[in-house]
Amino acid sequence: MLQLKKSKNIVFLRKPRVAMLLTLGIHKSIGFCFLFFFTFAAYGQVKEQEEFRGIGAKVPSYQRNIKKDSIVSVIPDSLRSPENDIETTVVYDAQDSTIMDVGKQEVYLYGEAEVTYGDIVLKADYIKLNWDKAEVFAHGLPDSTEQGAGKVRGKPIFTQGAETYNTDTIRYNFKSKKAIIKGIVTQQGEGIIQGEKVKKDPIDNLYLSDAKYSTCNLAEPHFHIAAKKIKLVNKKSIVSGPFNLVLADIPLPIGLPFGFFPVPKKKEIGTSGFIMGNYGEEPNNRGFYLRDFGYYHAFNEYIGAKVLAQVYSRGSWGVGLQSNYTKRYKVNGNVNIQYNYNKPGDDFSTTGATNDFNVSWSHSPQSRRSDRSFSMSVNVASNGFNQNNRRLDEVDNYTSNTSGSSVQFTRNFGKLLRTSWGLRADQNFSTKVFNSSMSYNIALNQFNPFVPEKLQTGKWYESFRTGLNVSGGYRVNNSKTTRSTTYTDYNIAGISNTPITNEEEREITEIQNLLQQRNLSDAERAALQDRLAELTSPVLTDFREILDNGIFNNSFSVPIALPNFKIAKYINVTPSISYRGDVYTKSLSYEFLNPTSGQLVASNGTIVRLDQTADEITSSYVDGNLVVNLNPNSGGVVVVDTTNGVAFGQSLSYGTSMNTRFYGTYNFKKNGRLKAIRHTVAPSISLSYTPDNSGSGGYAVRTVISETDSIKTERYLPRFIGSSGGVSAASGNLSFGITNQLEAKIRSKSDTAETEFEKISLLDNFSIQSGYNLFANKDLGEFALSNVSLSTNTSLFKNLISINANASLDPYAYEEDEVITSNLAGKRIQTYKWNYKDGDGGNYLNNANLSISTRLSPKTLRKEKPMPVENDPVKEAMEKFIAANPLAYVDFSIPWSFNIGYNINYSKQGLADPRITQTLNFSGDLSLTEKWKVSLNSGWDFEYKAVTLTNISLLRELHCWDMSFNWTPIAGNAQRSSNYSFDLRVRSSLLSDLRVSRRRQYYDRGGF
Repeated sequence: MLQLKKSKNIVFLRKPRVAMLLTLGIHKSIGFCFLFFFTFAAYGQVKEQEEFRGIGAKVPSYQRNIKKDSIVSVIPDSLRSPENDIETTVVYDAQDSTIMDVGKQEVYLYGEAEVTYGDIVLKADYIKLNWDKAEVFAHGLPDSTEQGAGKVRGKPIFTQGAETYNTDTIRYNFKSKKAIIKGIVTQQGEGIIQGEKVKKDPIDNLYLSDAKYSTCNLAEPHFHIAAKKIKLVNKKSIVSGPFNLVLADIPLPIGLPFGFFPVPKKKEIGTSGFIMGNYGEEPNNRGFYLRDFGYYHAFNEYIGAKVLAQVYSRGSWGVGLQSNYTKRYKVNGNVNIQYNYNKPGDDFSTTGATNDFNVSWSHSPQSRRSDRSFSMSVNVASNGFNQNNRRLDEVDNYTSNTSGSSVQFTRNFGKLLRTSWGLRADQNFSTKVFNSSMSYNIALNQFNPFVPEKLQTGKWYESFRTGLNVSGGYRVNNSKTTRSTTYTDYNIAGISNTPITNEEEREITEIQNLLQQRNLSDAERAALQDRLAELTSPVLTDFREILDNGIFNNSFSVPIALPNFKIAKYINVTPSISYRGDVYTKSLSYEFLNPTSGQLVASNGTIVRLDQTADEITSSYVDGNLVVNLNPNSGGVVVVDTTNGVAFGQSLSYGTSMNTRFYGTYNFKKNGRLKAIRHTVAPSISLSYTPDNSGSGGYAVRTVISETDSIKTERYLPRFIGSSGGVSAASGNLSFGITNQLEAKIRSKSDTAETEFEKISLLDNFSIQSGYNLFANKDLGEFALSNVSLSTNTSLFKNLISINANASLDPYAYEEDEVITSNLAGKRIQTYKWNYKDGDGGNYLNNANLSISTRLSPKTLRKEKPMPVENDPVKEAMEKFIAANPLAYVDFSIPWSFNIGYNINYSKQGLADPRITQTLNFSGDLSLTEKWKVSLNSGWDFEYKAVTLTNISLLRELHCWDMSFNWTPIAGNAQRSSNYSFDLRVRSSLLSDLRVSRRRQYYDRGGF
């Protein structure tokens, strides 16, 4: 039932329990009853508390002399409203004036007028309410102020629930819920719809003509989709007829015959729309391009997908599908499918057109249960995909030549038992080697078998722990025994190997020399690398042979942690015992073949003979049997044979470690800022012993590897392929090291500081590490003393500059190799350099590295504390990612930033010439204005004395857009020369809040 009520100055009509009632759904005759009791007149602003209620109303002064009727009849209401009539109160108010025309049954509201009806609120400077038609009409009024001359103020704002519509005029019927609107502006999700003429039906559908749809929130958007007709379907989706894209009021020839745009809720992430893409040029390859353009569709808050395309002026093209799905506490994952047709753009290409594809799928169910987890990752690609499609934030994929897939499941049973199962497959595109494996792991967490945890009282023997790890699986690959051309003291000829012939050796050398040339095209370089892989890493192609190459392996280990104890209160001692065993289905055996041996027959029937006339180290393959050349350095060759059958290996090791920490402090005078310096020293020493594990039950086989002048030389060679056990005789390794730290205590500069003194780090870490094998056997070529490693790192000026350095010292001498003259490093001998008298013996320093880096900006120089942020999980996650990848984003709130890093590396192996590499990398950006920013990324290669890959970017923030121009004038060694790209894309609303933009690097544009 309708109540017409005036707020504040209360003027309303209410339906009483008599025949005098006023309802929107009532017959017009009620209006005549109303006129029977009230004079027909225009009524102005009423006095405070005056009411018009029908029967029982307060009588005006000019009617007080009229005699009242003493007989009051209560007549039953025979006029019932239909079930769908609106029965609620209409509350209205106006700041300026309220005029009621009883004859027309209308109320006129002027000046900041407002009408409320249920969840509907209408505000405007002029509103006309007709209670007979149950209709309201509103529009704005001319602005009479000097500043607003010629403008309209107080345009209607229609709100229903959470939806708001800004209009020029609106006519709305409360009863039919229909509306006719002119000049509407409303936000739906992250998009804004504008229309010249609009009709609204009872189920909240909007029909707009001459409409615009945009995510720009300006009255005149920077860009929009223009369509003659658009329909907003129940606030859930937008459907349009033919439309085109308009940029800066310039219609572009980009459009479709129809459009469908879902309207997600404001809290949902993702808005459907077109992706503009970018364009640029690959001068020496595929030519001009337009790529990464397409359409993104947000199906709902859980799943979204985008279809992207790319076209090139020289005939290449590609299409891809990328989809992400997530549901909190349930699952998340992504699917990427890409197909590319690549047509070489240069006339010197040695390969034709290629069809490349890549399919990747990552799936991970989410569970609140911590006792189980599951994950799956699939990545399948054609051999040339990474090399032929080097772009899209995947510069690492270009240098990476592998692709892999995996499935992993873990399940824990209580606090004691952990299990996991997995499948994995990977492929190396360079070597064409494919690996596949199935694995399992069962682990029993360490526990005390004598005293239950609940009954432990802290006694020393209660720290005794033991556990059990069982793992294994099946692995198979298509690789043959690796073909090696590197220098060794002896030759090893594998029965399953296809040895390198003299012809192939010469071809390998020729290819390696060609690859050093810098003027090779990408296609030429790729073809040479493929041929080199065929020569050095042959693979199996027969499926049965690949299965025969598989190996079953099962292993177990029993770690035993003995009780810890202290010596002299300050030295911590930790003893341990470990036992492990392995079961394999294949094992290796070795036999030394010399000129007097003649020949031998392998387990597979292959006859191996030695060619005594050859004077080269390489081998040759003749008539299906193996003929190996005599190695003049060893007097023969070691023949390895693979035997099928179950074989067992085991090892037992004992160990103990000791460590402590002590401090030294030097105090300074009281009148200075420097209060004290503290030196922390943490020495450590550990000893481990492993008995001889050679023989039938071990992991190594003692084998003769050379025989010259009747002197036999032996080595320990692995008994299993891919064994994780040690390959040596008995060993007693003594490892020792010392770590140092320097800290200073200084007086705070400010009297208002929280503490009087503060601690700063002068040297974060300086460590020296080495080791000594107490059971090293010189006759077996084992070296007792390990290389001495040094490392240090620190930061200066409150973490403004980071410094890292490390070095390695080799204590043993080298001497020239008189037999193998190509071995420039020489032979490492069992003599310390300080005892070597026959020459320089090589340098002590065989490797050193130093890196210095810093990142400067006004914030880092001022040491500003970060401002607290609102509790928004999505925004917090984005901020963490930006903080971890600062170079991937442009922050317009930072006036400038500069990053520089210097790295120098020194390496020298034995008597070989040292190799020094130096690189200087720097990047930075400068805000020319609040909206313009220029950035630079470059470096200097000291070895080539040339500028490294250089990229210059010009960025412009355009409110709801980001514009960037990227130019790569120098593409570095063996890469494509100058290229450029121009990018114009809609800003993410989240990035708008964070005031940053996604930086598009050179490799996003085809910068290789």
